[in-house]
Amino acid sequence: MLRPLGVQIVRGHSDDPAIQPFLSARKTLAASRRAGMSVEEYIDHYSAAPGATMETVDALLRLADFSEKVERVCEIGAGSGRYAARVIISTYPDSYEIYETAGDWLPRLRALPNVVLQPADGHTLSATPAGSVDLVHAHKVFVYLPLVVTIGCLDEMARVVRPGGVVAFDVVNEDCLDDEMTENWVASGATLYSMISRSWLLKRLAQRGLSLLGSHFVPLSGGRTELLVFRRA
Repeated sequence: MLRPLGVQIVRGHSDDPAIQPFLSARKTLAASRRAGMSVEEYIDHYSAAPGATMETVDALLRLADFSEKVERVCEIGAGSGRYAARVIISTYPDSYEIYETAGDWLPRLRALPNVVLQPADGHTLSATPAGSVDLVHAHKVFVYLPLVVTIGCLDEMARVVRPGGVVAFDVVNEDCLDDEMTENWVASGATLYSMISRSWLLKRLAQRGLSLLGSHFVPLSGGRTELLVFRRA
């Protein structure tokens, strides 16, 4: 009925209300152009943390200490592609798989080198075979998701990484909280962030063959997250 009007209805990437886009592509791209900044620079400044994207990727690669060529990478929730672009230019992978539920960012992600956009349901990495990637990572994703969704994604990351490969992501845990961060959140009524127990998380991932290589604190609006980097046995 709508096709004569030039409108077609298509199925979205995820209809789960727990999996919602965070930043509008159209508004973010327009704002970055008005500010005369790259998208990476604009989002970093928007989050009151200039340079945070580069710092995060540098910390990840330093802790991962890849001794061989990185052939296959997988990222969950790449969004604007700011982390993807940094990782690609630093590692030159043959294939860079992306799972992204926000359809408005997909044209930008598709333009990155060697990117493969996988069907994203917000819960699984179903198109990626077990033990197939050298690096699977996520940034500023799990801090916004319900705990059960995060746990499922972490299990999937452990599944798809190859032996000797690296899993990296950031979360808000008890080591991130201090009096200033807590007071900021209370004063601002911040209800969008999710927390996870660090000790419980390390134990669960150890049971899945992941050992912690190290960590790095990453700025978050009003506080910080902890980037955790693991290697698969």
